Amino acid sequence: MKEDPTPDSLPLFEGKKEAPLPSEKRILQHLSETLSVTKTLKRFPSLTPKLLQEVLQRCADRAEEDPRLPAPNLDPGEPPEFCIHADGGSRGNPGEAGAGAVISDSQGRTFKELKVYLGIASNNEAEYQAAILALERALELGVRRVTLFLDSELVVRQLRGEYRVREPRLKSLHHKAREALNQFSQYSILSIPREENRRADQLANEAIDQKIKD
Repeated sequence: MKEDPTPDSLPLFEGKKEAPLPSEKRILQHLSETLSVTKTLKRFPSLTPKLLQEVLQRCADRAEEDPRLPAPNLDPGEPPEFCIHADGGSRGNPGEAGAGAVISDSQGRTFKELKVYLGIASNNEAEYQAAILALERALELGVRRVTLFLDSELVVRQLRGEYRVREPRLKSLHHKAREALNQFSQYSILSIPREENRRADQLANEAIDQKIKD
């Protein structure tokens, strides 16, 4: 039933408010990580197929205007914010492990993809090493503001200082990750569901399969 367009009329029961439309950045990041239109539409209920098509068309138009990905704006007055999606995985825990990461700009465009074979490591060790790999590479690229996304709530809470690091083998990795984070002018660390970190997970598995070393 459609709402009565008359301004002074009120519905008998207040309808459920529609979810706000997500930003293009969030839409494109989720689409690039899941590689699934169906999952992207399901993730954002307010996003219709037509609206998604319009977002992709605008991206295509921008790419046609300038097919080259611009280098980071290193103006110290207003540094742009970049996003890092990092993931580490171990087959055996401990077992053969790999690290994968995606560095993207504020428009959701992929700037750099990373994958490294780690040898034998646990899942948590691999997760830390993936974060360190991506953070150090971002610093090399001149990034000053960053949001780090991980799908390990334990590692996220440890990096935020909410949980203590008890495992001796993780303490040195935790210290190294904190050192890298402190070199940014601004940073945040967020925990995300695994399905929103799919591309980084794929890269970590590719590193194990291909034995790609840094």
